[in-house]
Amino acid sequence: MKRILVCSSTFPLSADDRHTARFVYDLAAALAQRYDVTALAPHHPGAALAEMLGPVEVIRFKYVFPSAGEQLADGTGIMANVKRNPFAASQAPFLLGWFRRAARRLLRSRRFDAVNTHWLVPAGWAAGRAAEDAGIPHILTIHAADVFLLQRVPWGRRVAGRVIVGAHKIFADSEFIIRETSRLVGFDVDAVAATAGVDAEAFAPAYTAAEAKDRLRWPSVPTVLFVGKMVEKKGVEYLIRALPEIRAAVPDIRLVLAGDGPLRLEMETLARELGVAGATAFVGSKSHDELKLMYNAADVLAVPSIVARDGETEGMPTVILEAFAAACPVVGSDVAGIPEFVRDDVTGKLVRAADPEDLARGLADVLAAGRERFTDACRAAAASRDFKVLAETYGRAVEA
Repeated sequence: MKRILVCSSTFPLSADDRHTARFVYDLAAALAQRYDVTALAPHHPGAALAEMLGPVEVIRFKYVFPSAGEQLADGTGIMANVKRNPFAASQAPFLLGWFRRAARRLLRSRRFDAVNTHWLVPAGWAAGRAAEDAGIPHILTIHAADVFLLQRVPWGRRVAGRVIVGAHKIFADSEFIIRETSRLVGFDVDAVAATAGVDAEAFAPAYTAAEAKDRLRWPSVPTVLFVGKMVEKKGVEYLIRALPEIRAAVPDIRLVLAGDGPLRLEMETLARELGVAGATAFVGSKSHDELKLMYNAADVLAVPSIVARDGETEGMPTVILEAFAAACPVVGSDVAGIPEFVRDDVTGKLVRAADPEDLARGLADVLAAGRERFTDACRAAAASRDFKVLAETYGRAVEA
């Protein structure tokens, strides 16, 4: 059996971690059905240095001593941690250095047939260089945050170009991210848009929407769901500002916001100022199992993403595919990779970014149509990006 080393700075810290995005783990777990998969990720206080998460062996390396001082890789995002605590940025060189060292040691001590890194930095640069030194094929996966970070720093083009040129195969979140990466490095990047994925079977609806609402003890009223971090690029502000207008068309509307982040208190205050606090529920971060039922219960998922002031935006939000798998339509902004999946009157509605009025109209239209109208198209879209399908695509790169 061939062996793959998956390297990422974002990886669940434990089996019950509800804060860290799971998509790298989910892809690794799908690959583990046909390969021997080991994941290498930064350590964080409280996480095990070595453990099995399902079928995936996980090894974590320390990058600050004592390790109680590690601040960068807690699962909420390296850039988010740096913004909250500028001192954390001083740990970045140590993270890069120890990541490369840990990858080198693993590649020297065990036989691997391929190294799959996620994000251009730190994993793409650190583990990609280690793979190159060991003569092992490097399969690079590019997401969004790393591209926008490197677009903002003077050395970004050089670093990204070096990593990309050294990779044997490249995958990316979306066609949009491939274009943005090409703009970053100054040449056309030969990549495949096949990163964002979903466990379509796990998110498949187990109940009717009414039954799911009852299980969650939600009121039996039209419900808009938001899932994600409370950060600027998610556009939560515009969703809350859209609510008064939506209520004019759908008086008993309810908005459920699942997620935490630096803007949560500000968004709760905005809801009170607009007089819609009674129609909103901020429920915090939820586990994957809880989200499955919430997608099942919601009448529509709102993805009001924007381009943030620093130029950062989405690649392809995985919540869209999770909602599709649950047969829940999506109203999303016309930015980034979202238009590649959200199709007007097929899987939901596309609306103008940062436009509360257009967002309100889109949500009202989908609610009026009913989620049943979108069921088949949504489920088909999710099936096309099931992690089993993505694992086959990655497998062809491993076997090449």
